Amino acid sequence: MGLKARPSIAFAELRAHSAFSFGDGAVKPEALAERAAELGYRAVALTDTADLGGIVRFGAACRSAGVKPIVGAELIVDGRPLAVLARTEAGYCHLAALVTQSRSGSLASTTSTRPLRGRPRLTWQQVADRAEGLQLLTGPSSGLIATMVRDHRADDALRLLHEWRDRFGGHVAVEVQLHQAGGDELALAAALIDLAHKAKVRWMVAQDSRYISESGRLMHEILTALRQRCTVDVLLERGLSHPNGGWELLNPTVLAERWKGREQGLEASA
Repeated sequence: MGLKARPSIAFAELRAHSAFSFGDGAVKPEALAERAAELGYRAVALTDTADLGGIVRFGAACRSAGVKPIVGAELIVDGRPLAVLARTEAGYCHLAALVTQSRSGSLASTTSTRPLRGRPRLTWQQVADRAEGLQLLTGPSSGLIATMVRDHRADDALRLLHEWRDRFGGHVAVEVQLHQAGGDELALAAALIDLAHKAKVRWMVAQDSRYISESGRLMHEILTALRQRCTVDVLLERGLSHPNGGWELLNPTVLAERWKGREQGLEASA
């Protein structure tokens, strides 16, 4: 398969998920790498939920396709998602330790009679203790920073962002997503960008992709229905699925048009 010419847009997807985000990713690591190459990506980060199982396969496929692989993971910290990327070898070791700690801590829990396998959790202190060599991304709209902003607690969000920035030695970026999903999405994006400027930290665009095709979107809905223990029809009736196909790995030229006038968020990801 011939590779397409690299687009002039500087953008790296730093929040991609694969099937190793069990129940929430609908693409094999190899297919993700191949599609990224077709779209002209220079680099992609794999941030599966508390899992590094796809990293070796993803890295090998990326190198074969001419795409730089970045190692990361989405972590559930104090009940909210955020993501970390490995910047150095030490950072990779810390990331692996956090994933292990997240998994083993849940399995060893004695506070619940329900099985907790697949529901990994960490505390902020556990993450902060292993900040060296890691890049912190603040998470999607369900993340703590975005939730504070949406709840009109901008001052609290600013204080927390300062704390995170200081603990990670400045290696923090505010994650901003636009999926054309309506609601308060545009207002939240603008508020997060404003927050980043006030905190003097970078903000970056992320798509948080889960699939690479329309069939992948359908598979993601099936996986989501299984997680929610209902049928796809009930899932759609309850509004529990993603409202459109915006969580696909998008062509960078599409993102450039969407973020026209705010290209610095694309450039910051690269």
